[in-house]
Amino acid sequence: MKTVIFDMDGVIVESEDFHCDAWIKTYTAIGIPIDRTYYFSKICGKHGLVSTRLVLEEFNHPSKEDVQFRELLIMKKDHLAGNMMRGTIQPRNGVVALIHQLSTGGYKLGLGSTTSMVAVNAVLSTLNIDDKFNIIIGGEGVKVGKPHPEVYLKIAHLFEEDPHHCVVIEDSKTGITAAKSAGMKCIAILNSRNSAEELQHADLIAGSFSEITPEVIERL
Repeated sequence: MKTVIFDMDGVIVESEDFHCDAWIKTYTAIGIPIDRTYYFSKICGKHGLVSTRLVLEEFNHPSKEDVQFRELLIMKKDHLAGNMMRGTIQPRNGVVALIHQLSTGGYKLGLGSTTSMVAVNAVLSTLNIDDKFNIIIGGEGVKVGKPHPEVYLKIAHLFEEDPHHCVVIEDSKTGITAAKSAGMKCIAILNSRNSAEELQHADLIAGSFSEITPEVIERL
């Protein structure tokens, strides 16, 4: 296994609070009063085009069928989130060391996220790891979000790599489903918002990045 693909939110960084605050501000600006409970129960982890349709329909907004309006909402939210994270977001313990170890060890590294490239670039540049990934695909780079495997299959295709020779590091049930549906191995990493029970379909569940080494990856 010489190709490793990372998810970003919840894996490289714990960024959901930033996304939550950005969505609350974005929806408040158009008269939709969501709160943190609503965000984490109905929006968190979903592709932007999916979540915006859900919210606009639930609140019967007049632009609920307007794809361009939803795309504009996503763009505004991602610019807000990117500005919040730029220069302040911190990496999860051990993840930067693992990325450097894999990069110098001859692994091809990809990143596949449902978050737009504005926010992805803000995170990677802040952590000074934007040059470590050979291929990066954000939310606007796919037509269908996770749990559909499109993002991971697209990265494998760009690498000219057999999906069965790729390992994905994920933190959510939808991300694991996407990786496994793509035919890839999946390591799930525990964080402050998930549980081992919801990660049970991964090939391996790691409590921290110290448990993920090249040797562990090769044994999958």
